[in-house]
Amino acid sequence: EGKTKITVVDTSGVHTMMVRLCRCPDAHTPDKQLFEIGLFLASFTRPKTVFTFALLDNFILDNLECGTSAMNYYSKLKRITSSVFPHLVPDRYRELMRVARQWRQLKLLKWNGFCHDKRDPKDGELVLFCPACPQPGINVVVPADDDGPTSWLYTRSLVMDGNFKAEHLHPTNPEDEVWLTDGKCFMATRAQYHAHLAMAKDSTQRSECNNHRAVNQANASRHKLEATGIGGCACTRHGCFVPNSMVDFQKGERRQMNMDYALCNALVHNMDGLRRALTFYDVNCQYNKHLLRRVDESPHLSIPPEMNIIPGIGLWHVHGHQDKCFVWFASNFIPGAAQIDGEIMETLWAPLNIISLSARGMSTPHRQECLDYQMNDCNFMKMIRMGLFLSQKYKEAKIGVQESSEAFEKLNDAADPYIIEQWEAEEKAAQDSRMTDPAAMDVYDVRLRKARSRKEVEIDLLRASVSRTGERRQLGAATWLASGITIEEMQIALAMDVRRMGRHPTETQTLEIGRRRVRLQHSIDEF
Repeated sequence: EGKTKITVVDTSGVHTMMVRLCRCPDAHTPDKQLFEIGLFLASFTRPKTVFTFALLDNFILDNLECGTSAMNYYSKLKRITSSVFPHLVPDRYRELMRVARQWRQLKLLKWNGFCHDKRDPKDGELVLFCPACPQPGINVVVPADDDGPTSWLYTRSLVMDGNFKAEHLHPTNPEDEVWLTDGKCFMATRAQYHAHLAMAKDSTQRSECNNHRAVNQANASRHKLEATGIGGCACTRHGCFVPNSMVDFQKGERRQMNMDYALCNALVHNMDGLRRALTFYDVNCQYNKHLLRRVDESPHLSIPPEMNIIPGIGLWHVHGHQDKCFVWFASNFIPGAAQIDGEIMETLWAPLNIISLSARGMSTPHRQECLDYQMNDCNFMKMIRMGLFLSQKYKEAKIGVQESSEAFEKLNDAADPYIIEQWEAEEKAAQDSRMTDPAAMDVYDVRLRKARSRKEVEIDLLRASVSRTGERRQLGAATWLASGITIEEMQIALAMDVRRMGRHPTETQTLEIGRRRVRLQHSIDEF
């Protein structure tokens, strides 16, 4: 009678139904008929299993918010279908994984205007980016002369970081992998990225600053892992991932070739006409030294010729560096950087790590699509809240500007005008030279004179007593004073220890205190 037995997977469970398709002369094909009533086919030639649109939306939302894997989700469906005999429910776990990938791809194509457009998306065109960051031709028009006092409006701020929880095992059958959105979202195009890695020089560069974990320890690869983590770029002010700028690590974040590719891709995304970029990276004091040389040596890397990259280090990580790195790279000393900490990417890894564990054993394309979808959802959630967020920040900034202006005026009025003029000249010279000579920023550093030690003072007293002429020499005066100070220190230390023991000391403590009192008394008698 033209009926077909089809398994329907819905949020209410797994059902087996008899379906009769329309066979009129002008009827649509079976796949389109099922699509029209909200059913997604597991196969398009002889469909035997379909998934409802509601179920696919529900699964993807569960995956985004709760990190639910396809296996756990389908296991739940089987128990919803039959709480007594879930093992007898038809197994459509593999079909669910395949269909969910197709559903994600269709959602991205629809949301980004490719529904009725046969044009293939370009790299990074299937995802969202920050609406507040300057993007010429989209939300800003760059003037011919952008070097004025408002030049910070036309500066792209980027933060770079790595996430070593997003690991990936070697795929079992790499020859069977099918790529759906390779390079169209946040993860870089695989073939081009691997071509860059194959030609780039892997030079082990020891850090000249403090021993940073991201510089000195990641060269030990883990053989069971295809990727030891991921890294990339996001906008510093609002925390939105930059499309086509996320890459996999093979040996760790220290391999600068990985982050070079991510940064170069980020610097060309909607940046036509922008000539300045402020980059924050945990190890920028080491990473930025030879960046331009590495870019020139690679045929797969490029930076716009007029681009001026200003390096910075986040305000939390910079305190783990040498003292000089604070004034060289902290955002407090970069004009136009505003009140940013440069650490926002640390907070972006938390929602991404929700699915990192379940994505660890996926095929390479499937893992990439899950990470891309999660990052796109993160950007979307920031976009819909950005109006309220920026309004609140603007109100706080108005109050902060007023308070800081009043404090500055008080300090400025109390200072000597000549010294102020000298400071302004030093500041201008330092800012003009910071790119070629970071040491010029040392004018911002606190200048402290180290106090002389007690031994140095004692030596000077001894020399002075010996060199005196015309009076009786006092050879033991300096040593006598030093002995007196030592006795006072012993008295204070003993009193503190007695107070710390309380009213009920042990026999051992009482004996130790008695011995110290005897030694102290002998020192006093000798003094």
